[in-house]
Amino acid sequence: MRQAVSLDTGRRPVTVTFDPSGYACSQLAAELADEWVELMAAAVLSTGACRGFRKAISAFCTYLDSAEPRAAEASLAAVEPDLHHAVTEWIRLLPAAYRAGSPSPAWLASRLRQLIARRIAHPGRPVAGHLHGWVKGALGVSKGQCVEVDEFSRADKKQIVQAAWAARRATEERIKKGRALAAVGRDPRVDGWAEPANLLWALAHGVWTCEDIAERLPPPAQWSAPLRELLPPGTLPQHTVNCLLRHLVGMLYPHNLDLHSYRILLMAATGRTSEEVVALHEDDIEYGPRSVLIDFTKQRARTTRRSAYSTPAQ
Repeated sequence: MRQAVSLDTGRRPVTVTFDPSGYACSQLAAELADEWVELMAAAVLSTGACRGFRKAISAFCTYLDSAEPRAAEASLAAVEPDLHHAVTEWIRLLPAAYRAGSPSPAWLASRLRQLIARRIAHPGRPVAGHLHGWVKGALGVSKGQCVEVDEFSRADKKQIVQAAWAARRATEERIKKGRALAAVGRDPRVDGWAEPANLLWALAHGVWTCEDIAERLPPPAQWSAPLRELLPPGTLPQHTVNCLLRHLVGMLYPHNLDLHSYRILLMAATGRTSEEVVALHEDDIEYGPRSVLIDFTKQRARTTRRSAYSTPAQ
């Protein structure tokens, strides 16, 4: 059991305790707690600050217990498990536990870094891995703010976030169904070019490009019912092939418009502004896939090829 002495608002001493044995990573918890006790003895901080350092230790050790299978072996002096990765991942996830713009994530992260930096400064206490670089580098989480200064009310924000979750689920369900359909498809050269599953199979496996498929599709009048059902209502004849291909690709990969819901959720989880997350691309979200969607209209304008309505070559 570690004990640190702090001062309350009346400058009276208050003892704050911490028990490392309550964590699977008890060795690491003890190392951090030792730095905490010495820091409190040297600085004699307020009780609130003292408990804040303890909370940072507890929060990180709790995360490590849940995320690291070898938590019992964790030590600031050990190369494995990699505590640098654990620290940065913990910091990445911290904002999700607080309201948007909260200063608490940065506050907790900075307190943990202060304890590790104190250990690094001690010549007799080794710190392994890349934690030296982390201590000297950027913290990795914004400081946040206590006052909200945007045009949306709390109720508005709640509705926007709920809509973003619904849109995200719809995107994932669409891609899940598309991938499942592609899994049962076959090479369209063997099983036909008018079956959605075959076309999805070709795109998912990179066997045929959008241009290849456009050249080989039968005339729309010969399309199967499942293929025609993929077209949005009211599609003009001259846009038929384009719309079909965009829909097929959208069944396998997220579209730029799909990313808007992820931007909203990232803003809600991290407290970042829209300007900081607006530049996201497909590779930046959980589907990190190779994009197969090209600007098909421009490609067709630059190249001479058969009309999609003509009889395809065999």
